[in-house]
Amino acid sequence: MVLFCNLTSKLKNALRFNKEFVILPRNPLCLKFLRLLCVEGFISRVVEINSGKFLKVFLKYQSNGSPTLKEVKHFSTPGKSIYLTYTHLTKLNQGVGVFILSTSRGLLTNHSCLKKKIGGTALCYLI
Repeated sequence: MVLFCNLTSKLKNALRFNKEFVILPRNPLCLKFLRLLCVEGFISRVVEINSGKFLKVFLKYQSNGSPTLKEVKHFSTPGKSIYLTYTHLTKLNQGVGVFILSTSRGLLTNHSCLKKKIGGTALCYLI
């Protein structure tokens, strides 16, 4: 969880200063998270560099120069995991952002969880 928080902090800082890309250490959870962000359209792409030890994350910006990923709010911490059931997700689905959940089927968004009718541990909320 500490590596995940470090990843999101580096992403937010790079976006704040309009960086083109950011280089992060490779971690299986972080790689799955970044690929999910790429599918959802928050980042451009992820490339493994230096024999797969590091990840080069290309950031995405809108036409007016503002970043597509504006804010990341963490829910679960190393000391406390917050689990969202399918019923909770149906009530929370009214918002603008995307929840990232760790489920028995891997990392999924709240929209994917609703389609599969499953819940999971809430990692973060992306706006």
